[in-house]
Amino acid sequence: MIELLLLEDVENLGKRGDTVSVKAGFARNHLIPLRYAVHANEDNLKMVEKRRLAWLAEEAKLIEELQELASHIAKLDLTIVEKATDQGHLYGSVTAKDVADAAAGSGVSFDAKCVRMEADLREVGDYEVPVRLHEQVNVSIPVRIRMEGNEDWTPGQAGEAAAPEQPAPEAAAPAAEPPSTDDAPSAE
Repeated sequence: MIELLLLEDVENLGKRGDTVSVKAGFARNHLIPLRYAVHANEDNLKMVEKRRLAWLAEEAKLIEELQELASHIAKLDLTIVEKATDQGHLYGSVTAKDVADAAAGSGVSFDAKCVRMEADLREVGDYEVPVRLHEQVNVSIPVRIRMEGNEDWTPGQAGEAAAPEQPAPEAAAPAAEPPSTDDAPSAE
């Protein structure tokens, strides 16, 4: 393990200014060449301390901008129309990229990596999709997934069938009485 000082935020590792222990290969092949980190020594610690105030100011400005973007995102109400079966199962799925593209089509752009769905959406229905712009800025978007050609139908509606109404088979006529014969005696 090797001790490094982060110069950039690294997801699932730490924030800039943090001292972290990582495997030598990860440090040598990824963090140091991409300038995400430097070796944790006295000179680098002094350099990071000088930069810390500038980083805090940058962070505050970034959070303010992202909160403004989050307020625009919160106003979105997205509808995505996809091909689906009569039971509401999508032939494909709606991914984080599809949600980000639909938002961009509504005039609000953000990276698809910010969309934090547990799994791709595979059913027609209404969903709340979380968006994480920053660890301190989270918002959710209502997303309606509808069936192409029958956008008004959602699972759980009366009838459960999304297919166009087909005529019901004609009901069988009641059994006709046997024809009366004049030869039969009347029951009077």
